[in-house]
Amino acid sequence: MIKLSFKPEIVRRIPTRIDPQQLETDLEYLRNKGLSAGAADCAVITRDEIVFNPDILRQVEADNRLPSIHWPLDYPKDDLNETIDTYKWAVFFQLPPDNTIPAYGGGPIAELEHRQRYIRTYEIVTIIESSAFYMGYHLAIGLASGNCRSVFCPDEKRCRATLKGQTCIRPNIGRPSMEAAGIDARAMAGALNWEVPLKPVPFLGGLVMIH
Repeated sequence: MIKLSFKPEIVRRIPTRIDPQQLETDLEYLRNKGLSAGAADCAVITRDEIVFNPDILRQVEADNRLPSIHWPLDYPKDDLNETIDTYKWAVFFQLPPDNTIPAYGGGPIAELEHRQRYIRTYEIVTIIESSAFYMGYHLAIGLASGNCRSVFCPDEKRCRATLKGQTCIRPNIGRPSMEAAGIDARAMAGALNWEVPLKPVPFLGGLVMIH
């Protein structure tokens, strides 16, 4: 079981209004949290810089070897893309590119070392998201990479969260991924002039939306 220890450095009440100068300082703080946690590149971007690609959604929907609540997205009462549209800012990061990692898609991740890299994206997202929450941005939401079932629960017969009356067995870290939301992280990284992994090598990183 993955255990993520987190102790917030900054704790504030939820403000009645966001001070623009404080927000700018806080976003830079969160960017540095991503870098110190192991990201190779990390940037503060706006909602307008998030790229959606329907081809990525189609690939996710076609790759249903290990279906989960987050792959493809199965939220009967919520629309994640509509939710993202209500945000203005995000912290976007990637791990150091490794062109030896194959395209696992949503299926099993054969190599433990590769799986650990996927896990790291979830850990960094959780660190940034939790930090933002305690700083007063309580609506922060984070997206990681890959299919959380293949990362955390490949040996489970079913994703527990898809069963009636059951919940996720990794609630502290399990979450949807950028590709499951149809987000083209590779295109976004290219626009930032980052070193982008060559296709079909997966893009490993994350995105945390800040309200």
